Amino acid sequence: MSLILNLTLPFFALVGFGYFAARANWLPKDGVQAINVFVFNFAMPALIINALARQEFGQLINPAFLGGWLVCALIVYALGALISTLWFKGDRAEAALFGQAASIGNLGFLALPLLLAVVGNEVAAPVSAALIVDLVLIIPLSIALLESVRTNAGGIFASLATSLKGAIANPFFIAIASGVALSASGIGLPGPTDRFASFLAGAAGPTALFSLGASLAGRASNGDTAPIAVMTLLKLVAHPVLAWFVLSAFGVSGTFLTVGVVLAAMPIAGNVYVIAAAYGTMVRRLSAAILFSTIVAVVSVALALQWMGLSQG
Repeated sequence: MSLILNLTLPFFALVGFGYFAARANWLPKDGVQAINVFVFNFAMPALIINALARQEFGQLINPAFLGGWLVCALIVYALGALISTLWFKGDRAEAALFGQAASIGNLGFLALPLLLAVVGNEVAAPVSAALIVDLVLIIPLSIALLESVRTNAGGIFASLATSLKGAIANPFFIAIASGVALSASGIGLPGPTDRFASFLAGAAGPTALFSLGASLAGRASNGDTAPIAVMTLLKLVAHPVLAWFVLSAFGVSGTFLTVGVVLAAMPIAGNVYVIAAAYGTMVRRLSAAILFSTIVAVVSVALALQWMGLSQG
């Protein structure tokens, strides 16, 4: 209990503030969208660049982690899709979204600010690597599968190419590439640029968490209990346990292994709902699953931190 209070509760309390501010109509819907624009396009990219630019370039590149995280994500994705098909009799679109919910966590708005505060700037490298895999490989794969449901087979590859272009244009991806380039150059962020990035990055954590809570206020809280529970168990239990086994098998150790397991314990990402809404599939069910998994993550993230020896911060 003390671990939850000391490490995770302060962060999730900010999520709760955002949730209740939106539910009480203190924050209108347009206000939530405006905060998200600031966080997604400005504050979080500044946080990523600021953290990566301060790292030694040799410590940022970890092929074993990239490979291990990809294999782990694909296994959990396939497991989710298989359960959706065999247990819940879902079609291909539902299987794709079920797999994405099981394998894609909230790394940007929740994991990054939490781990930076608990561990330090060295978490920027593994978080960025995980984001690259999710943004450039797993999410485009899911979209391509969804697109294949309503197009012919040739449409899969066109959709995949479009998804990849969108991932590369994502502000998080651009920030990661910029931060790595600055680290490789050895100059970091010079003078006023460093102060500006630090100042803007300081707003990222609290604002992102508050914005996450406000966004959750619009989620439906009802739906099919069994699928929601299974998606939550896959994301918060199966994913971190599998991450430990797979990353260890790939020879990953130290900070990368520790952070990888904690990242896998993060709740279902909000972008899963965005994609579900775009394709008109499992919208209410995923909305409820995101809300439920975020509530349960108060405990799962704390346990993951304790398991990986971060209970003392």
